[in-house]
Amino acid sequence: MAGLLALVLAAGTTAGCSGSGGSAADATGPLQVWVRGSGDSMKAYQDIFSAFTKQTGIKVDVFSTLTDFETKLSAAATAHRLPDVAIDDAAQLGSFETQGIIQQIQPAQISGSGQIDATAWNEAKDHSGADYAVPFSVQANLLFIRKDWLDRLHLPVPTTWAQVVQDSVDFTKDDPDGDGKSDTYGMDVPGSTMRGYVSWWWSTMLWQAGGDYVKNDGNGKYTAALNGPAAVSAARDFEQLACTDKVVQPGYLNDTTTDTNKAFETGVTGMYLTGPYAFATFDATAIKGKYVVVAPPLGPTQATLAEGTDMYLMAGAKSDEARELLSFMVSAQAQNLGMSAVPTATVVRLPVNKTVSAATAHQGDTRWTLAQQVYESEGRFEYDSLPNWTALRQLASDDINKMMADCADPSSAMNGLNTQFQQTLQQQGVAG
Repeated sequence: MAGLLALVLAAGTTAGCSGSGGSAADATGPLQVWVRGSGDSMKAYQDIFSAFTKQTGIKVDVFSTLTDFETKLSAAATAHRLPDVAIDDAAQLGSFETQGIIQQIQPAQISGSGQIDATAWNEAKDHSGADYAVPFSVQANLLFIRKDWLDRLHLPVPTTWAQVVQDSVDFTKDDPDGDGKSDTYGMDVPGSTMRGYVSWWWSTMLWQAGGDYVKNDGNGKYTAALNGPAAVSAARDFEQLACTDKVVQPGYLNDTTTDTNKAFETGVTGMYLTGPYAFATFDATAIKGKYVVVAPPLGPTQATLAEGTDMYLMAGAKSDEARELLSFMVSAQAQNLGMSAVPTATVVRLPVNKTVSAATAHQGDTRWTLAQQVYESEGRFEYDSLPNWTALRQLASDDINKMMADCADPSSAMNGLNTQFQQTLQQQGVAG
C-alpha cells in the first residue's frame, strides 16, 4: 500500500506541476484526473483507470486528496493548471459552474448515457436544466444498529422515529454492552460544521418531518422554507436527542464522519444514519456480524438523504479523450470494478448504470438490495443544482451547530437561518 500511495502522490505532483500556462489539459500527454479520495479508494480508482488505459491506450495521471480538494481545484484554476477531469461530490456542481471551471456536458456525446439512471442524470443538471456533470455513483443513507445491543436489552428493531428515540435512550442508560459502565450512547451524530456535516446528517430528519430547506417556486426560483412548522419541529427533535435526552455521543459537535465511524465501530454508539459505503469499513472491524441495517423509519414525508459522486469535465480539458474516460466510467465494466475490485473501498456505492446490480456485484449481499430499494423509493438529493448549494449548506451547518451548542430555542434559530437563506438565494440570483 505504501508503494501505491507513493505512486499516487508522485502522480499528483506531476499533475500539479504539469503544463506551462493553460490548464493541465495540455494538448498531449496523459489525461490529468483529480479524485477526492484517499487510502484504499485510490486502489479501486487505479484499477478502473488501468482497465481504461488497456482498452483505449490513453494513459491517466491521478492526483487524489480528501484535504481541501475544492480549494486546490480553485488554486489550479487560478494558475491555469486545471486537470482534465475531476471526480467529486455532486453537491459541488453549482459552485464549480459558478466559478466557470467546468464545461457543459452533452449526454449524447457520452457512450452508454442511455443506460444511466434518470434520477442520477437529473442530479447532474444545474438549476436551468443544463447538464454539467456525468454521474458515477449514487447512494442513500441507511440506519445502522447494533443488533447485539438490541438483543441484550430485548428491544425491537425500530420501525418508527419514536422507537428510534426510545432505543437511543435505552442504549444510553441500560448498559447494552454489559460492561457495568455508563459509557454507551444511542445516536451517532457527525455534528461538525466542516463541509456542512451537521446539516447533511440532519437533512433526513428535516425531510422525514415534512420540512425543507427551500420551496421550489418554479422557473428556477426558490424561497427559503426553514421557518415552517415542520422544519422547526425537526430542529426541536434534534435538540431533544442531544440536549434533553442526552443520547448523542460526547463531543459530537466537533465530530466528522471519521470520528463517528470510529464511535460506532468501537462500541461508543449504537445507532448511526450513514451511507452503505460504511459496510466495508465496519465489516473490517470487531463489530462485523454484530450490526444490522434497516431503512430509516418513515415520517410524514417519505424521504432519506441521497448523494452522488459526479465526474466533471474541466475547462480547457482534452475533451475527446476525457469524454472517452467518462464513457468508460459509466460502463458496466467500470461500475463493477468500482463496487468490487477492492473489497475495502466501494467507490461505486450504487451503480448509475441500470444494467448493473449492486447485490450481484457484492455476491448476493442483501444489504445492498436494501440500499438500492431505499435509494429508489425514498432517496432525496440536496439542492445540488443551485448556483452554490455548498454555501447554503454551510450556513445551515453553522447555525444548527450553534443552536445545538447553546441548546437554544429552535424556533428562533430557524427564523434566523431562514432569513440568511433567503438573502443568500437573492445573492445567487434564484430567490422567488
